[in-house]
Amino acid sequence: MEIGYALTRYVYRPLSIPAASVLAGTPVTPNQVTYASAALSFAGGAAFARRAFVLGAILTLLGSLTDCVDGDLARITGRASKSGSYLDHVFDRWTDAALVVGLTFSDISDLAPVGFVALVATFMTSYTRTKAQAVGTDCQVGIGGRDTRLLILVVAGLFGQAFVGLAVVAVLGLITAVQRMHWTIRHLDARG
Repeated sequence: MEIGYALTRYVYRPLSIPAASVLAGTPVTPNQVTYASAALSFAGGAAFARRAFVLGAILTLLGSLTDCVDGDLARITGRASKSGSYLDHVFDRWTDAALVVGLTFSDISDLAPVGFVALVATFMTSYTRTKAQAVGTDCQVGIGGRDTRLLILVVAGLFGQAFVGLAVVAVLGLITAVQRMHWTIRHLDARG
């Protein structure tokens, strides 16, 4: 079981569902909310790069909250679509990169190596789950899911501890990617 979605479950969803309910009565589409979410997250990454850590944290958290609103709006209005889901997942990877790269650029000379590993670990964590889904299973396992990684990086940015945050994300991401690979292979082998 993935332990990292508590933030979404207990913080974002209690806010995103009412927000989506309000938007359901407007012409705003789920995809427009997805674009807004991405813009907030990109702005958060840019703020981190400029060492505006509090602003970066606020924008990143708002982007993450808005990222929940699009799916809730799609479900409430009956406008869920495969293309919308695809767009949301692709922007999730772009915004993950924006956050890691933004923090890395806050002190590029010292953070480049750890930022590179954190970026690779972040993508491998997501890819191992996406590939598992593509072969017919869903490995919701691991200690370093997206919620966990984002929270670690936001807190690290707030306290000016970008190196620590990136290093923790790198380690947790690599562990989670291996956990997901192991789980998926065992599950697929058991199914024959």
